[in-house]
This record gives sequence, structure tokens and C-alpha cells, in this order.
Amino acid sequence: MEIFLLIVHVIVCFVLILSILMQPGKGGGLSGGAFGGGMSGGGSSMFGGGGAVPILTKVTTYAGVLFALTCVSLWYAGRSSDAVAQTAAERLLEQGGPVQTVPQPFNPVTPAVETQTPAPADSGKTN
Repeated sequence: MEIFLLIVHVIVCFVLILSILMQPGKGGGLSGGAFGGGMSGGGSSMFGGGGAVPILTKVTTYAGVLFALTCVSLWYAGRSSDAVAQTAAERLLEQGGPVQTVPQPFNPVTPAVETQTPAPADSGKTN
């Protein structure tokens, strides 16, 4: 059942993405530029004159509702029988597994660097 819901969910996702991208926006949308040029061609578009907006709006609405239903269904199908959600660490502690200490950060011992002070320059000037 979970695999079937996942397949339906992916298909609904693609339909939702395509229906949103096909809708004309402020700049004409993807339907005008990608499928036959600009919208100034005498009112002819992919779906006929003005027929694209209501169809795509309905498809987007239904796909959005199906997306929400498949999300909830996948959550319901995927939850375990335990009433309380547990993380992997909580399950390990309940089973009495090994508890590891947190390693300390690596702190290498740096050798003492001898600083050599330069010898004073011998003025060596004689008058």
C-alpha cells in the first residue's frame, strides 16, 4: 500500500509542477513562450483562446488537494505502531547498548620554538 501511495504521490507532484508552470503569469507564462511563440498570434494558443486558464486552475486545485491527501496518507502508512516517536539514540539507550563518550578534540603538543635574538651589530667604527 505504501509503494502505491508513493507512486501516486510522485505522479501528483509532476502534474502539480507542470500545471503551475503552464499557467500564464504576469509575463505570459511558460505556455506562451515554450509552445508556439508569443500570445499575439491572433488569440491562438495551445488550449485555444482563453481556455487555458480555467482548465489549468482546476487541474492545479485538484492536484494540490491530492498532494495534501497523499502526504497525509503516506505519513499515516509510514508511522510505526509505537505511540511515542523515538530517535535512534533513544532506542539504543532503552536496549542498553554501549554508551560512547564524546571524544575530546585533538590537542597536539606543540614543541617550544626557540626564538633567537639577533646578535647586536658590532658598530666597529673607529674614529
